[in-house]
Amino acid sequence: MPLPDAERADFPVSRPWPFSPLTPLRYGVILADPPWRFRTWGEHNQAKSASRHYSLMTMDEMKALPVNQLATDHCALVMWAVQPMIPEAIDLMKAWGFRYKTMGTWAKQSSTGRKWAFGTGYLFRCAAEFFVVGTLGEPVIGARDVRNLIVAPVREHSRKPDEMHANLERLFPCVARAELFARESRPGWETWGNQSTKFDPPSSSVVEAA
Repeated sequence: MPLPDAERADFPVSRPWPFSPLTPLRYGVILADPPWRFRTWGEHNQAKSASRHYSLMTMDEMKALPVNQLATDHCALVMWAVQPMIPEAIDLMKAWGFRYKTMGTWAKQSSTGRKWAFGTGYLFRCAAEFFVVGTLGEPVIGARDVRNLIVAPVREHSRKPDEMHANLERLFPCVARAELFARESRPGWETWGNQSTKFDPPSSSVVEAA
């Protein structure tokens, strides 16, 4: 539940603040791409595992992050979730103080966009990635024609489609926006993470979060 305005000014903020340079109690939409830790089978899959590309976190480590301290009274959280850990993603969302509402899908095309992607998988070869959506309070919705489906080509490992940011900007046009575990700076967004400029052009001067 959101805090009443009178209490919000006194809302306790963690010290030291783990999300520098982000501002406490500022954001009306938060996009997160958590560094999930889950088991892979075989050396072939290990070569493609997330741990080869960035540091992973346990569920307890991620749950300890005070994400609700970033939010305004009325905020939406959109979280990318790996398919083997959808229940854990919803659990993490609750631990961060948000109520699960719905989910959506990125239907992955090949890098050329001419056919569907052919990823790894224990049962099916992966051609989709999901995102879960939760809210704190009652965020005000802008556009009412945004679908929960993104069809876009895969790019570098873990790089998400630009369409997600564009959709959220239409859904929540008049709020401050934050991205956690970001890998690219973007106008209109404030980013946090130790790879937050990974995919920026070489000329970018955006300060990377600690």
